[in-house]
Amino acid sequence: MLQIRPRTSMVPVGIAIAFTLAGCGESKVTQCNRLAEVVNQTQGFMQEFETEIQSFSNNAASVQNLDDIKTAAGQYTSAVDKVVVNLDGLVTDLEETDLSDETLVQFRDQYATVVQGFSEALQQASGAMELVVNVESDDELPASIEASQQETVQAVNQIEELSQTESEIINEVNTYCGAATPVDPAEGGADGTPSAPTTESAE
Repeated sequence: MLQIRPRTSMVPVGIAIAFTLAGCGESKVTQCNRLAEVVNQTQGFMQEFETEIQSFSNNAASVQNLDDIKTAAGQYTSAVDKVVVNLDGLVTDLEETDLSDETLVQFRDQYATVVQGFSEALQQASGAMELVVNVESDDELPASIEASQQETVQAVNQIEELSQTESEIINEVNTYCGAATPVDPAEGGADGTPSAPTTESAE
């Protein structure tokens, strides 16, 4: 069985895919596992992203002046921009995944659309934090932080909506491929956001 499990942070993509081989034709099994393997690419870069965001949170909690704030904000935008590149690469890999099963093709394309949505929402969040990075004086800071927070809220709301859509797609894939237990996005991190994936592969 090839499985993708929930992550433990606010990172998008990959609620869970679990495939049981019994009862499926070989071709279908192969294609289900091929799709899972592509999604499983998130394991490495999402865990790295989670570590970097945790570091940002620690630094943000101890800021003492404008330079500290800008440095922490820059750390956040760098981490987000890096994961956006990885998500865009995942979209490309999904689009290039060879599937002949029409239902799996539909699931693949729907999932790619969700991943692209995550990428766009994170780009918005990065742009929002960039407002803080570009602050030039203490006087400008309050207005920049307020504008950044408003933009970030919009991005987070979009991520939450996409997470729900993702959960629905994954549960449909699970059912079609011969699934384990359906997954709820609320089973991710403590804040209800998706968590970083881990992979298990068994013969």
